[in-house]
Amino acid sequence: KEKDELEEEGFRNWTKQNLNDFVNACATYGRDDLETIKNEVTDQSPEEVERYYHTFWPEGYLQLKDAKRIISKIEKGEKKLAAIEADREALAAKIARHKKPLQTLSLPYPNNTSNKGSKGFSAEEDRFLVYQMHHLGYGNWEQIQFAIRNSWQFRFNWFIKSRNTKELSQRCKKLLDLVKEDNRKFEEQQKKKKGKKRGSTGSKKKKAASGAAGNKRKRGGSARSSGRKKRK
Repeated sequence: KEKDELEEEGFRNWTKQNLNDFVNACATYGRDDLETIKNEVTDQSPEEVERYYHTFWPEGYLQLKDAKRIISKIEKGEKKLAAIEADREALAAKIARHKKPLQTLSLPYPNNTSNKGSKGFSAEEDRFLVYQMHHLGYGNWEQIQFAIRNSWQFRFNWFIKSRNTKELSQRCKKLLDLVKEDNRKFEEQQKKKKGKKRGSTGSKKKKAASGAAGNKRKRGGSARSSGRKKRK
């Protein structure tokens, strides 16, 4: 039994529930967040959880009979955390390119409909949703819904104020995909610009070097001609 193996490591007062709490905390916050994990195990002190943590990682969990299931659950949770962080970074990068995102933010809508949204949502509403996803966090649909209903710009907009959290989540998922596409295009454009600048700089350096060499040859030729005249 897992509990028996825990006891062998000196954790006789740890129950199966304690182990589940620990694994769930690692999956929810990531294995590196010890400070949070320490406070997530029922009926165990932070000091005791930390002691268990250093036994469990990096390879102590392999002693458990259900090690594959346990590490799979933790890794699945960490992948979800990584995806959330990637979404956060994508939204932050998009917002950072606009001084006034609620007025100027644009999205690469399909079929060149850049001046309007789709599925009943206007470009203004989409800008607001992108901004709130960045400000409140992707997935916090109730908070985003609250922000919409308390926004002065939508005080007479029944359409957006009447959207439920499921409808908002569906729309925001599509908007996030557009944001990522726009970021990808922007990064490609920046790489091309840098490539052109490097090419231009290299060309200028070659021209300068060629000009300097030409001037040197001219000075050398002039000096030799002057020497011949003096000998005459």
